[in-house]
Amino acid sequence: MITPNDIATKDFKKVAVGYSPEEVDTFLDDLYEDYEKIYNESLKGKAKVEETATQTEQFSNLQKTLERTLTLAEAAAEETKAAAKAEGELIVKNAKLEAEEIIQSARTKTYELEQELAALQNRYELMRTRVKLLLYAEIELLDKNEILAEKDEERKATEY
Repeated sequence: MITPNDIATKDFKKVAVGYSPEEVDTFLDDLYEDYEKIYNESLKGKAKVEETATQTEQFSNLQKTLERTLTLAEAAAEETKAAAKAEGELIVKNAKLEAEEIIQSARTKTYELEQELAALQNRYELMRTRVKLLLYAEIELLDKNEILAEKDEERKATEY
């Protein structure tokens, strides 16, 4: 590639027939200035392209790192989700077993209380019947004693 310095230092042979050396020098000076601007812009552009390439590579590396991190995070989330689900199922299973035990215990206690209540009711009825029988017996005795007392009074009254 021709540099601006190459244009500035270029010498042409002088010949009798040809172009005017002043016009060629003026043209070369103008060409030098324009080319130097373009050349400097080109260098700046190359530097920007290299910087952009470096940034692109950095972004690409960052993107790969983020993708790996995301993949690991998704895997960790799935593992956590599976573990939580399994733990939740275990908790529900244990709760159901405990509830069944509580229900069975309550049924057993209810049955025992019903049996105890029935026994108490039987005892109550038995005691009630006994009290009635005792009262009837007492009434009978009272009645017999009254009759005997009346007869005794009659006998005493007849004896005098």
